[in-house]
Amino acid sequence: MSKTVLVVEDDKAVQKMLADALEGEGFSVICEKDGNWALRTFENKEVDFIVLDVLIPVMNGFQLAERIRKHPKGTKVPIIMVSGVYRAMSHRLEAIKKYNVVEYLDKPVKLDQLFSLMRQTLGADYPRPEPEPPPPEVPQGYADTQSITEKEEVERQEGGEGEPEEVAGSLSERSFPEILARLYRQRTTGALLMKSAKIKKIVYFQDGRPIFVKSNLLNECLGRIMVAEKMITPEELDESVQRMKSSKRQQGTILIEMGCISPHNLVFALEKQLEVKLFDIFSWADGEFQFNPKASVETPITTLELSPATIIYEGIKRKFDAARVENDLLAHMNSYVTPNPDAKLRFQDMVMDDEEAALLQSFDEPQLLRDVIAGAVMPRDRLVKFIYALKSTGIVELTATPGGVEAPPPLPAQPPPLPPPVRRQAPAPPAPGIPVEEREIIDMLLKKAADLKQKNYFDMLGISRTASAGDVKRAYFALAKEYHPDRLPASVSREVRKVAEELFQYLTTAQEVLSDTKRREAYVRELSTGVKAGMSDEVTRILAAEGQFQQGETYLRRRMFAKAADCFKEAINLYAEEGEFHAHYGWALFQSDPENRAVQRQAREAINAAISLNPKIDRAYLFLGYIHKGTGRQDLAEQQFEKAIQCNPDCTDALRELRLLDMRRGGPRQGVPPRR
Repeated sequence: MSKTVLVVEDDKAVQKMLADALEGEGFSVICEKDGNWALRTFENKEVDFIVLDVLIPVMNGFQLAERIRKHPKGTKVPIIMVSGVYRAMSHRLEAIKKYNVVEYLDKPVKLDQLFSLMRQTLGADYPRPEPEPPPPEVPQGYADTQSITEKEEVERQEGGEGEPEEVAGSLSERSFPEILARLYRQRTTGALLMKSAKIKKIVYFQDGRPIFVKSNLLNECLGRIMVAEKMITPEELDESVQRMKSSKRQQGTILIEMGCISPHNLVFALEKQLEVKLFDIFSWADGEFQFNPKASVETPITTLELSPATIIYEGIKRKFDAARVENDLLAHMNSYVTPNPDAKLRFQDMVMDDEEAALLQSFDEPQLLRDVIAGAVMPRDRLVKFIYALKSTGIVELTATPGGVEAPPPLPAQPPPLPPPVRRQAPAPPAPGIPVEEREIIDMLLKKAADLKQKNYFDMLGISRTASAGDVKRAYFALAKEYHPDRLPASVSREVRKVAEELFQYLTTAQEVLSDTKRREAYVRELSTGVKAGMSDEVTRILAAEGQFQQGETYLRRRMFAKAADCFKEAINLYAEEGEFHAHYGWALFQSDPENRAVQRQAREAINAAISLNPKIDRAYLFLGYIHKGTGRQDLAEQQFEKAIQCNPDCTDALRELRLLDMRRGGPRQGVPPRR
């Protein structure tokens, strides 16, 4: 029986990295973001090991460790503490002496060191990864309504037109990684129907990125995923199903009410469910596929957050047999492993460890594949899967000759840090907004776009007018890696992704012009006449729209609702594709005249337009919930507050509203901790 590790970490990227790595070792993993929920989870679940970050919300890691040690279950449970801030020897000694921790590690955590400590601590109880047996068929009564509806919908689906370039055929002719890579290169939007015997799945793509998966397997319903991940017990699942049937409410929020999971773990489970559905396809030995570019793709609240390259590598690692991979590479043993000259493909975001990153960097000097495999220290099965993933994604190419292009100098294994963001001068509105890190990315991109509008190609690349073609390439590769659109979180808005795509294209155009002698000479002549190529009119409109939005936020904070609505409306006129503009316009409009039914209708329409553009804006659901509450529709308000939590587990206003609704029904919401 596998051991369960509780990971307490508020950084989502680090949390996911640790969870995936520990699951790869054979552990079951439960993740929590704050100390309060971590303590509740520890008290209610069977936990065999704890990996605990020191700097976490509500109560810090030291306080949590103290509470755990005072609990009857916690006197002997092994704890490894980690910190990227408190690195002094005194902190380490205090943690070991006072809380009896196994070790106190600095961030970033080295996985080999973590696993070694856990092996030493657990000894023979350290698990061994074993192939997962196929789960038993789930009775329909144990599946939530959404899963049953999804099963019926998927089974009705047939393939559409196999475009572009007839993306259709058999998995015996084209592997699933190749299909994903091709759709990414073509930046396609649509639905990919996968069939194997009686199993059907639909993978939805937006601009080449897999964002959502539907399946006809009830084994992949949310409740069963949470039981398999040891997030809830079978008894808790049964109880939630009964409550769901009687109340017609969402299973996730019922489990939060029951105190079984935290809001963050609900989101974790929904994301895990999508991954289970998707990675299962990598294990298919045969099957058929057909892509339909005309299929309607509506972005759901929860989407796959992994980049296409990371999905491909993870799927190969988890589901591909090493012998199958070696057989594919056998024909390329006398080929050279060379970085793809196309920076868009070369610098795709693929999650890899330090050893893998160093190996990829070594390919800046082309090497024969047979020499790479013969000379690598990395275990052979892991090595061939890594190279196969690099080849499948197009990050590297296997070529007959090493090529005659000038190789750029080695680049850092990881992209350099983003420049410090330009903070908004306007205060934030009182309602919760998009995550801070996403706002910082928006600010950085908009600042960079405004900066590039003022520069010529030479200044933008940071080179002199006498720079060689090699200098141009080196400068371009450094910037291309930093501003690659894959670095953006999958959840960012269309506005942000559009700016990032144009920034990258502008960098690419500068490199292409300055690397070609004739085009460079023509460009220099244009500069001498005062003509300068710049960003598109669309980016100019986006920048102007952001200015109006910021002004609207200021008016909203000052409760000058009519003026705020005017600013948000002007932002929409400038750039109508940004959902956040519509959401704020609807809310300001309602606040300007909350008793006017016509205004109420217009406000709801504006916010629904926001959700249609971007279903991940928690404020849109919160605003809509407030409007329904204000107009006496408590049932509709509750649905919107639930969606706000699913969108953003830190949406405390939505949690508070749900707790108040629960109290009016006769009891406090058990799963929502009291505010401290």
